[in-house]
Amino acid sequence: MKVLLSAILLIAGAGLAKADTIETITFNLGDLHPGSTLSATFDVPTLIPGTGVTQNVTYSFSDPLDYAEGSLTGPTGGTLAGTVSIDPNTPISNYVVNFSVPVFFNPTGNMFDRENVLSEDGLAECASFPCTATGQFEDSMAFSNGVYTVAPAATTPEPSSFLLLATGLGGASLLYASRKRFA
Repeated sequence: MKVLLSAILLIAGAGLAKADTIETITFNLGDLHPGSTLSATFDVPTLIPGTGVTQNVTYSFSDPLDYAEGSLTGPTGGTLAGTVSIDPNTPISNYVVNFSVPVFFNPTGNMFDRENVLSEDGLAECASFPCTATGQFEDSMAFSNGVYTVAPAATTPEPSSFLLLATGLGGASLLYASRKRFA
């Protein structure tokens, strides 16, 4: 009986443990430079508060040499420090993913796309996370209807719950106790 209880505890604990989700936001900057993207990863907590959550992120260019070094003021070379917000959006969808990207400069651009200020022009909508969705962004002068994508990151996060550990230890101790009793 105790062996069965141990197995049930281990299985139930594994099913209840939930890891945070890591997502990526990627902006297609192909209008500025063919194949150019700007992206960042962000953590979606297991429980999103009713007021939403805003996270600091580091945006990286796929081709940082195409942009002015002086405008790339992130924590490492070729990056921008910004934010990603996950906000409630009921009843249309459960959440929307918004962003804040600092101004960056395109030194080879013309007078319309030299200074770039990205803003939302249609938010990515997610029913739950992990989520794959697209939204639109525009630049102050260079272009409109740019596309940004929100998608799960390739990495697999560790469980953020100690429930799995507790049930595993509980099941192992019951198993140990039952074997010691019959020995």
